[in-house]
Amino acid sequence: MPARRTTARGKRTAPAAEPACPVCRGSGWETESVCVGRSQRRVGTSEVICPRCLGSGIDPTPDRY
Repeated sequence: MPARRTTARGKRTAPAAEPACPVCRGSGWETESVCVGRSQRRVGTSEVICPRCLGSGIDPTPDRY
């Protein structure tokens, strides 16, 4: 009977995770202060879509390129 052949398999690694946006820290949202009146006093905050990643949470310009 011939010798049994085995194949060596390497460890499978997960693909690298996409880098998170440094502005919103990966959430896709950022807070912005709301100003009202003639003297533009600040009355609160509002959540807006991150202008850098446009809400995706992934860094559009990673340093890996």
